[in-house]
Amino acid sequence: MTKIVLIIICCLMSLSSFSQANEKIKYRKLDYNDFKKLSINDTSLVIIDVFFDKKDNAALGQMSFLPITVGIFIISPPISAGLTTISFPLFLNGSYMLIKYRKKKLYSVLTVYKETNMLPKWVRKKANKQLAYYEMIKAEY
Repeated sequence: MTKIVLIIICCLMSLSSFSQANEKIKYRKLDYNDFKKLSINDTSLVIIDVFFDKKDNAALGQMSFLPITVGIFIISPPISAGLTTISFPLFLNGSYMLIKYRKKKLYSVLTVYKETNMLPKWVRKKANKQLAYYEMIKAEY
């Protein structure tokens, strides 16, 4: 009886250890080229460009002013206090943009767009503006 129980336990453990579970995607490790593979047309490419542009250029640029003003504190505290009042709202806006344009949201927008060809309203507005801008650039050349 104990041999049968041990054999059953071994079989169940081997089945559970060799079963393939769904692998979770680590969105933070995806880069621009990985998202480009998810692209199905020019609209999805524009969406990828908008997300990466907003996150990399705008958000990180706005957030970089606060550490600079903190570094100026060593030289001149009164000037640093004034600059901090200006740069702190920029830092908060940059933090908000990092959250709004994160890679996980981009991945979910692209997968929904691939399945249904529908975009959220705020993404559609930005994509239409960017597509119009690209068309204007092509017309100039």
